[in-house]
Amino acid sequence: MASQEKSAPFRKNRKATKLSQRLGVCGASCVLDVMINDRTALVRDSAVFIGLLEKIWKVRDIDAALVWEEIDERIRLADELRASGIRPYKGGRFRSTKLP
Repeated sequence: MASQEKSAPFRKNRKATKLSQRLGVCGASCVLDVMINDRTALVRDSAVFIGLLEKIWKVRDIDAALVWEEIDERIRLADELRASGIRPYKGGRFRSTKLP
């Protein structure tokens, strides 16, 4: 997994702020699509959401490959625990924020 490095906070950036606002609206659209059970719209809005995330990473100078590696590692850990018969549960011994 990627190490958690301490870094300076991001400087304010108008472009990142605008993209973040659009990301919030798009996230809300995804939630609405789930609630009304609109599969086609959910696929479309999810793609837009991921595209906006990648734009924000670029503006903030974050390598998208690092984020995708982190996601892959979380999925690998979840699969490994599942294969071992370990199921995470709230308040339990194996609860982890690293699980998808």
